Amino acid sequence: MYSKEYKNWVLVLLVAFFFMVMLDMSVVTIAIPKIMSELGVNLEDVDWIMIAYNVATAIIIIPITFVLKKIGLKIPIILSIIFFTISSIACGLSTSINMLIFFRVIQGLSGGGIAPLGLSLLGKVFEPHERGKAMGVWGVGAMVAPAIGPTIGGWITDNLSWRWIFFVNVPVAIITLIGIWIILENDRNEQHFKANFDFIGFVFFSMAVACILIVFNEGQNKGWSSSYIHAFEILAAAGFILYLLFEQFIRHPLIDFNIFKNYNFTLISSINAIRAISLFGSLFIIPVFLENIMNYTPFTTGLIMMPAAIMVSISAPLFGKGTDRFGPKYFIVFGMLMTGISLIMYWNLSRQSSLWDIIFPSILRGIGLGMMYSPIMSSGLNSVKREQIPEASGLLPITMRLSAGFGIALFANYLTTKQAYYLSRYAGKINNKNFLFRKMESIFNLSGQFRANKGIITNSARVNPGLGMINGLVKSFALIQAYDAVFILAGVICFLGVIPSLLLKNKIHYDSENV
Repeated sequence: MYSKEYKNWVLVLLVAFFFMVMLDMSVVTIAIPKIMSELGVNLEDVDWIMIAYNVATAIIIIPITFVLKKIGLKIPIILSIIFFTISSIACGLSTSINMLIFFRVIQGLSGGGIAPLGLSLLGKVFEPHERGKAMGVWGVGAMVAPAIGPTIGGWITDNLSWRWIFFVNVPVAIITLIGIWIILENDRNEQHFKANFDFIGFVFFSMAVACILIVFNEGQNKGWSSSYIHAFEILAAAGFILYLLFEQFIRHPLIDFNIFKNYNFTLISSINAIRAISLFGSLFIIPVFLENIMNYTPFTTGLIMMPAAIMVSISAPLFGKGTDRFGPKYFIVFGMLMTGISLIMYWNLSRQSSLWDIIFPSILRGIGLGMMYSPIMSSGLNSVKREQIPEASGLLPITMRLSAGFGIALFANYLTTKQAYYLSRYAGKINNKNFLFRKMESIFNLSGQFRANKGIITNSARVNPGLGMINGLVKSFALIQAYDAVFILAGVICFLGVIPSLLLKNKIHYDSENV
């Protein structure tokens, strides 16, 4: 039994560091133009600054569960903070793109482990009836940081330098390191785990995870039918198949799949995946819409998204406390419904949409996400036995990471597909029988801008300036309607998450054998 003060200090220190790790996933995006200019690289090269970090944070999650069972929690957490701090400084001092990518990999490997380490520590320190509130506070780092990253990154880049995006990690990391070193108990002597590390499983699993994340990140840029993407798809499939084949002969496999025999944990894993697809997919689409369609600056876009982040930070601890008292089931159900409704409220966004049309649904979405996060994470830990908490602490974050990558890829591809669909529909109606077309033709004729190819949308405004202008308008309308379709899809995915949520067993008090 731990004192209340000890629990609170542990929670604050973990959330502070986890916040910085999650912030680094989105904060760099805004600095890409400055990095390209200063290091003299193209967009394709600089994309790997983000891809390398995302892949590294994902592949380290599962191996960390072995490490914490072997040597405890304190040493891995301290090493994680130390290497994250050093690599952050190195990123800020980088003089070439290769140097920056290399240290981003180190930064991702060191920072990515904090998710399973933090969840395991919270599962150890907090009793089952306290984990809801603790996970609510933990959720501030998980969901608020990615939302406000562009705002912070924009301010730092405009007022300081892109290098300070990495330097800003250092003081927070040092304070966290000192606090963890002093406060956290030394638990190394408590460990009696004698198994050897599953290197074969790690190689195949890491290959599969890395390749599938590269597919998700690069598919839209390289083309889903390109040989580049197909090669990584084959490698990912081969990695997963070889992992499953070889793990049959490993005494202590990298992942203990027996945990999925637990009814509630299996359902929570599927709910966590659905939530991640919808959440991170929409977090990717909304800023792009605001910048490309509404013509807001990245900094203004971040400010518009801020109310949702604030609502998450307020609601997550409150609903976490409610989870401890009433159980997770109905909070997850209503959170899914509210998040889905808030996304579908974007079904008719346009250039004429007011700020209220954008911000009000985002506030509802923030409440819905806050309502879901703590119940999902606390239920995931509470549903397994205490000795299985390390496995659960690794599987929940890796499920979220892979599902988030899939969600972003899904929405980006769906956006392109729907844009082509609506463009073909609109283009077919642009002819001399269309009243609006004839009206615009009469206006342009006054200045002689319709000269040739009447009734055909030309790709060159120089051939026919009037039709070129109409072409631009039609493409814009098609893109806006495609965005609306994506928001509807995101909402429908949330509604699908209600089904496994209703199947959950709403456990409030847990048997001693399960804690």
